[in-house]
Amino acid sequence: MIRALLGNYKNQTTSVLQRIHTRLLRVGFKNGKRVNFGSKSASAKTFYPELALRAAIDPSIYSVFRRHHLYTPILEHVSLKDASLYLNIIKDVYHLADDEIYQATEPLQCIGSPYKIHLDRLRMPISTTSLRYLKVALEIKDKLKDGPSPDLVEIGCGYGGQAVVLDRIMHINSYTFIDLWQVNYLIQRFIEDAGINCKYRLATLGSLDGLGSWDMVISNYAFSELPQSLQLKYFDQVLSLSRRGYLIMNSGVDGKFDDINNLPQDSLLKLIPGSSITDEIPVTFSENYLLEW
Repeated sequence: MIRALLGNYKNQTTSVLQRIHTRLLRVGFKNGKRVNFGSKSASAKTFYPELALRAAIDPSIYSVFRRHHLYTPILEHVSLKDASLYLNIIKDVYHLADDEIYQATEPLQCIGSPYKIHLDRLRMPISTTSLRYLKVALEIKDKLKDGPSPDLVEIGCGYGGQAVVLDRIMHINSYTFIDLWQVNYLIQRFIEDAGINCKYRLATLGSLDGLGSWDMVISNYAFSELPQSLQLKYFDQVLSLSRRGYLIMNSGVDGKFDDINNLPQDSLLKLIPGSSITDEIPVTFSENYLLEW
């Protein structure tokens, strides 16, 4: 496994994903508003994979990585407003009580020392990111409720939070994580500490050959931030081998994330048979949408 992660990853993929993570760093949040963190040095442009790797192997960093000032703009920036909207859906559509919400997200309330906030409809403070993962997990569970325990694959997995929540609310046969090799070490440490129950595999785009097929591919924004060339590779190696898809996209109608040219909506619909596009609910940014099939 380690040899595959270290040896098979394509240099182009690593470079592109590092640039994406750098852009995510530059666009952060302060007091609920987007702010620009400015340009970074050459070493800072590759900080995210290295920060993830350091967090995976250094207990002092791992214990607080989710409140690290360089990490929070990437994966721990769900605003108070969006968190309240997620919570409303969780309570009003899926009818979860407070205890059920905390039980489903319990590992995400402590591992990595996330910031937690008070919301009007919850009796205790909670990680806002955990509410986004729970809302998505409930939707996915509902879409797969009539089938057997699924084989799932996720593109761009952060620290594995989405998988942890899914694993706690439904039975999963297997889960495949696809990310940078450095990030995969952090994912493995986090999901092991969270006590994940399902079988899992860690992979990079370069080590996917022969891994099989899946019942659903999941992506929370990551797929939409890849350039067209890599999106097409993911189509060949993942999307076309997935019976269903749940991809939250932030590249807009015309396919443009920052200065990266992505596949536009019409191309995606032609490429993926039976696919459809609906609004992201709640809409967290202008022109975000859900691509599913």
